[in-house]
Amino acid sequence: MAKIAQEPRFKDVAGMKKYHILQIFSMIHPDGEHVLNELATVKKLPEFNEPKIIDYLKNHKVDGIILRSPAKITREILDHCQNVKAISGAGTGLDNIDVEYATKKGIAILHAPNINSQATAEHTVALLLAVMKKIPMLNQETRAGNFAIRNQTYTTELHGKTVGLLGFGLVAQKTAKILVHGFGMKALAYVRRITDEKQQIADLYGLELTTSLERVFSESDAVSLHLPLTRETEKLIDYTLFKRMKKTAVLINTARGGLVNEVDLEVSLKNCLFAGAGIDVFTVEPPPKDHPFFQLKNVVVSPHMGGISSRAARDSTVVIAKNLIRALNNENIPEIVNKQVLIDKFYLPK
Repeated sequence: MAKIAQEPRFKDVAGMKKYHILQIFSMIHPDGEHVLNELATVKKLPEFNEPKIIDYLKNHKVDGIILRSPAKITREILDHCQNVKAISGAGTGLDNIDVEYATKKGIAILHAPNINSQATAEHTVALLLAVMKKIPMLNQETRAGNFAIRNQTYTTELHGKTVGLLGFGLVAQKTAKILVHGFGMKALAYVRRITDEKQQIADLYGLELTTSLERVFSESDAVSLHLPLTRETEKLIDYTLFKRMKKTAVLINTARGGLVNEVDLEVSLKNCLFAGAGIDVFTVEPPPKDHPFFQLKNVVVSPHMGGISSRAARDSTVVIAKNLIRALNNENIPEIVNKQVLIDKFYLPK
């Protein structure tokens, strides 16, 4: 059973022994890498290669792992984490880490929630505007000399329309704030259960809560996804919901590609069940070069950039680096997602 060291091995003093960290892929901002290398001895792997990772774990005493997608922490890797005490993802989502199995092994799992929420909310709105205002198409046609395109198409105003939000975390809340107070949209948010706390937040932002997915898809002019990817939500968004959408509606996904049945989405868009989509995330990342979305003129895509503003990238990577060392120092920090289980069953102090 892996245990977090009872006495900190690292102190910010020259010559002191440092933790050994395995880093898979570069961080999204160099400042985070600088901090990590100051605080620890780092072995960086530039690619995700499960056999190489396992081989390294077999032959080196690794205290912690830090990674970003598309790297994964699988059961096979965890079976060789004899000395690993903490693993950190690069952002809010942890669908690339087997958290349940890691918890059984007593390994703390960290993430960095909310730091990039403003950046992701703004990117969500940007995709919504790009789709409803047809910005990519108009840009292409204008550059090609077709100025007359202005006489052949119309764009759509956001004012007075309804945005349906799936999920009610900080990104969804900030997206609602921008769209309701900035553009005069109405907002309808899907939650599994309406609590007093959620209702107070909804009242603050001027939106309505519902426990009906079907209602969100039927009534909304834009549906924006903000759910985590879990066993329950994988491919939750499929043809049965797409066929409920208005012909003029759009779908925006800055959460996780796996929430959507991509085949159903492709078929729905080809058959014009609704007007278009803004996609920042894919089921497989990076997506293949012949991904069917790339052939659809009513789809605007970006490469999982929602949370990567310059500020969010720097702040999140620095926090991730520092928190991994704090976890190895046996500090009970909020960013440990399996904290309560470790408190109850293993070693973390309350």
